[in-house]
Amino acid sequence: MKSMPVLPTYLSASTLAKEQKRNDMLLSIGMYILVLIATPLLVYIGVKIGFSYLLGGLAVLAIIGSISTWPVTGFFVVVTCTLLIEQDPLTINGVPAYFAYVFYWPPRFTGLVERPIGFLILFIFFVLICHRFVRRERLLYGGGLFWPFLIFMLCVVYGVVHGIISGGDFKIIVLEVRPFEYLFLAYLLAYNLVGSKKHIRLFFWLVIICAGIKSLQGVYIYAIALHGDLADNHQIMAHEESFFFVALLLLIVLFSMHYRYRAQLYTALAIMPFTVIATVANQRRADYVALLVGVAVAWILVFVVKPKARKGLVIGMVVFLILGSAYVAAFYKSTGSLGEPAHAVVSVFHPDPTEEASNLYRYIEDYDLKFTVRQYPMGMGFGKEFLQPIPLPNILVLDPYYLYIPHNTIYWVWMRLGPIGYAAFWYLIGAMIVYGCMIARRLKDQYLQMVAIFIVSVIFMEVVVAYADYQLFFYRNVIYIGMLVGILMRLLAIEKKESTPEHEDTRSSAQLTLSHRRS
Repeated sequence: MKSMPVLPTYLSASTLAKEQKRNDMLLSIGMYILVLIATPLLVYIGVKIGFSYLLGGLAVLAIIGSISTWPVTGFFVVVTCTLLIEQDPLTINGVPAYFAYVFYWPPRFTGLVERPIGFLILFIFFVLICHRFVRRERLLYGGGLFWPFLIFMLCVVYGVVHGIISGGDFKIIVLEVRPFEYLFLAYLLAYNLVGSKKHIRLFFWLVIICAGIKSLQGVYIYAIALHGDLADNHQIMAHEESFFFVALLLLIVLFSMHYRYRAQLYTALAIMPFTVIATVANQRRADYVALLVGVAVAWILVFVVKPKARKGLVIGMVVFLILGSAYVAAFYKSTGSLGEPAHAVVSVFHPDPTEEASNLYRYIEDYDLKFTVRQYPMGMGFGKEFLQPIPLPNILVLDPYYLYIPHNTIYWVWMRLGPIGYAAFWYLIGAMIVYGCMIARRLKDQYLQMVAIFIVSVIFMEVVVAYADYQLFFYRNVIYIGMLVGILMRLLAIEKKESTPEHEDTRSSAQLTLSHRRS
């Protein structure tokens, strides 16, 4: 049988590139036609309900157009929104500072089943799937954490069904489930869109710059708006802001003891004084403990993957323990801002009488949650108030969901999903940590290895704060963690890709295509 002539590799690669370029162009044209059709509608909206909405609509159109052409743009838009915009409007002395409709709606649109950020993420997936469908590629990839995520999400579905059947409030059910949805979607978004070391560096530039912006905002609120008086303010910014601040401090520590990417290190160091002031002024005790845990985890991982640095790491740890112990001993009784971190760390083990009300509230809340778990051995399901054998103080004015979503969101998962769902949750967290440690050991690229260590450490920090401060309920936190974990699972592939010359990748791809066609 006469064999088919083998086409030159470069000709096949060129043909494939032209076909892909044509498909991309057709898809972009289609997306822009949709944008043009939507423009008159936005003008009409501007006339009817105000031109502030029109300007916002035009900004949305620009973002839509960019995402339609380059889906990865959407990932960085989500990153920026997550790091910059509060889940609820930021208030100063009880007055909203500004409104940014990303995680919440204007009053006239409240009641929709999804938030703006959710619609944005779904739109990015729609565009990405369209692009890959046109290119005849696999539509989505799940990665090594897909099955742990899927098992946990099936348990969440069980909690939803159980809650609906047993009389749970549907609006509360949607509210409670949304963070888990965002965690999963953020993971898939990062895993499918982050494809190069440049993407990862840009991600961390956004982490640093956005933390700098929010730090300056915090310093302004503390020093100018409040004149340095925190007597009547238990916090000056959102709860989750402190978590992003201490994550930046952890990043600086890792830059210092593992890999000095100087551009980002020097920028972060320039921001650090403002970050420290804003963190102290925001007065979130759990985040100080989380930072200590994160640094300890990072130190252990660097010690394991970097044998030549072990002597310096040990010396650094001894110096840190001596200076840290001296600082805590000297300032833990101080009532000023300088002693706030020391006071916060000590109060975890020996609660301060001045914080007796807060500590007592959490103690009662944890007791009630564990009592509820015992009464519902297979989980209570979502959408119902947990039981109160010891009644909590009525704080309905401050928090309308305080009987549905407790401070301790670890126990919240246990109470809602029962032992099976709780085990699935810890299986997911454990898989993140185990994969992260394995990836960190296998990576050779120092920057990517540092990223892996940072992500594992932040996962530990998230769990610590989730025991005390609503952490798994905050949309920004779960999206941030989901994106970090998605990046984590891409690191080995990115390192392999970056170490392979581009022309060899193209040639091997063309040869595989020819081989497939011949077969």
